[in-house]
Amino acid sequence: MNSNLNSSKNFTWLFSVLMIVLAIFVAFSAQLPSADNYQSGNEKEFSQQNALKHLKVISAEAHYVGAPAHTKVRKYLVDELEALGLEVETFKHLSTHGRRTVAAYTNNIITKIKGTTEGKALALVSHYDSGTHSSLGASDAGSGVVTILEAVRTFLANGKQPTNDIIIVLTDAEEQGLLGAGAFVNFHPWAKDIGLVLNFEARGSGGPSYMLIETNGGNKRLIQAFREADINIPVANSLMYALYKLLPNSTDLTVFRKQADIDGLNFAFIDDHFDYHTVQDSWERIDRESLNHQADYLMSSLNYFAYADLSQLKSEQDMVYFNFPGLNMVIYPNSWVTPMLLFATLLFVLLCYYGFKQNSLTIKQVALGFAPLFTSLVLAGSIGYFGWQLLLSLFPQYADIPHGFTYNGHWILACFVTFTCATTLFIYQLFNKKLSSSNLFVAPIVLWLCVNVMIALMLPGAGFFILPLYLALACFGLNIFSQIERPKQLMLGTLLVIPSVMLLTPLIPLLVIGLGLKMSVIGTLLTCMTLILLIPIYCNYPKGNRLAIGFSMLSLLFLVISIAQSDYTEERKKPNSVNYVYDQDTDSAFMTSYNRTLDAFTNQFFDKESSATTWDESIYPQSRRTKVRFYQATDKLDVKAAKVEVIKDELTDKSRKLELLISPQREVNIIQLASNNEMPISKLSVNGQAFNSQAFSSEPGAVKEIKKGFFFKYVLTHSHEKVSVELVVPKNTEVSLKVFETSFDLLERLDDVQARDSIYMPEPFVINDAVIIGQSVKI
Repeated sequence: MNSNLNSSKNFTWLFSVLMIVLAIFVAFSAQLPSADNYQSGNEKEFSQQNALKHLKVISAEAHYVGAPAHTKVRKYLVDELEALGLEVETFKHLSTHGRRTVAAYTNNIITKIKGTTEGKALALVSHYDSGTHSSLGASDAGSGVVTILEAVRTFLANGKQPTNDIIIVLTDAEEQGLLGAGAFVNFHPWAKDIGLVLNFEARGSGGPSYMLIETNGGNKRLIQAFREADINIPVANSLMYALYKLLPNSTDLTVFRKQADIDGLNFAFIDDHFDYHTVQDSWERIDRESLNHQADYLMSSLNYFAYADLSQLKSEQDMVYFNFPGLNMVIYPNSWVTPMLLFATLLFVLLCYYGFKQNSLTIKQVALGFAPLFTSLVLAGSIGYFGWQLLLSLFPQYADIPHGFTYNGHWILACFVTFTCATTLFIYQLFNKKLSSSNLFVAPIVLWLCVNVMIALMLPGAGFFILPLYLALACFGLNIFSQIERPKQLMLGTLLVIPSVMLLTPLIPLLVIGLGLKMSVIGTLLTCMTLILLIPIYCNYPKGNRLAIGFSMLSLLFLVISIAQSDYTEERKKPNSVNYVYDQDTDSAFMTSYNRTLDAFTNQFFDKESSATTWDESIYPQSRRTKVRFYQATDKLDVKAAKVEVIKDELTDKSRKLELLISPQREVNIIQLASNNEMPISKLSVNGQAFNSQAFSSEPGAVKEIKKGFFFKYVLTHSHEKVSVELVVPKNTEVSLKVFETSFDLLERLDDVQARDSIYMPEPFVINDAVIIGQSVKI
């Protein structure tokens, strides 16, 4: 009899573990469509092959604003849209971004599918420029462009005529400060007709595409419409929406929302972040599943919103929402968050009261139950924070990847998560010998109650965290009330925790990938918080320490794999940087680099002793990303500096108006202005157009305090553009300016330099491989 009972326990334990593992697998696999989708070859269906054919052309070369390939890509897209029978406009306009004080002439590609009514229009938006200066831009945002191009072809091939106008806007200069979107919203007559924007983006080359709402009001009607669109695989939750509003993120859709009060939906995948803005953002490396996910979103959304009433999407009410396998989107009002919390608290108090009354709980054991909880949380936080710091010290090359997520980042995260599981389970196994599972489980429920109190007060978008709490209370009640045999109780408990596991585990990589490995502590803490919900299950496992040992071995395996992939290869290229900086004021030239460590490519420019500890910022200002770590004097290149003229210097009773005319004498990509001191500015304009920002207000006495360093950037569409800059400052302001001109042709000018080997690539996000000339303005 005992033999049969032990056999039943062992089988139940194994079956419980397998069910939880299967639930995690389903939670992750349900986030993406198959890579084989959209390959039928039917002309009336979206074709992945067609999309990839376009993407291969678009991403053949870096096509940042001003690059020769930028014009080629624009012409290709115009030709393809015209081949669909659409009338296409290339809308050229100067655009400025007030917060970043950057400007450029933009060339947006615009066309329209005419609807049958005069209601609000649907806009399909993505940008066709790539990041400066080496990015191939296949994912960001070539993937969005080709998804729109192929979806429009499919829509037209089916002979459909929409109720609403469908406006296609392929924006320019998004990477420079959302400039194309600004030009369209502020200067194109069609902008006022738009009722909803669907914007397609990417911040990596793989992973699920997440939906993020942007609205100036509540999200109720938008998220309800999104659910009615019946997306096959929606991946979205209101926590991402709440965090997005708190963080300084922006896309083209942000411009539509802020400057024209037009709401919309962002769709973007963010995994494989290390490819973002690099030469590795190629059409070969983009995950086919991610491209299909974008297609899935657009085809369903287009077929719904092309016929929906887009004038009825505004709302003042916010909703909590999340996706769940098999349920599509779960939605309920934010106003439910507090009542649900109060009811959960009442339910917890009643369960505790009954537990104490029946002697299932004791004050001493409940109090002792907080010890493993606090110990587990402290260890989880330490693993995430100090684990990453330790890896940075052991592998300093990680710091040269500016994305914040290394090539082996998934293995590092897996190591941290499994080690957190091992320590948490081991700690609770020790206490399980002295305390019952019911007493141990009180502390985790209290923690989850506290978390939900903070959510209700500060972040109601994360209100769906109340659902794991309710399931935990159900497990708690099962332990207290149930008189059934332990194997059956274990199976019932397993069924109760599975929804929590499926809801929470995908959030762990999402948050760490989105915020970077430096925030691994969030992932390990969430891992611990998820795992403690399984305590009633784990404490009923026979010899539960085996599970902790298993996770320890997995953690070690993942660590070994991450170390094996810590070196740079052709598939995992090392970013490096080199610039030539000439200071005309002192007639001195330098080679500079932002890198922390030199390599085979950068060594040819620097002596190892040339580490820059006191770079002179009057020669070239620095920022967080452009800290000069190596520099060395070098021979001057034969390049002409721009001609800088002060064509206006007028004084009034209260202000001083200056106008500079900058005329490049060579091929130049960027013009920048820097101030040698802090300076108040009341107005700033370029080529006659003022920056549209509250910071530069027309109200008397209103000024923007400019810090020392760069404060203005102009991106040239044509290399010899003349740039007129006008600034107005208070009358007695000290004005000390310096003009910097940049071209991305350094390596072309150096005859005796060895090119980068295949394991190196230009560092993204910064000015790189550039010839930079600085000269003070004589005022």
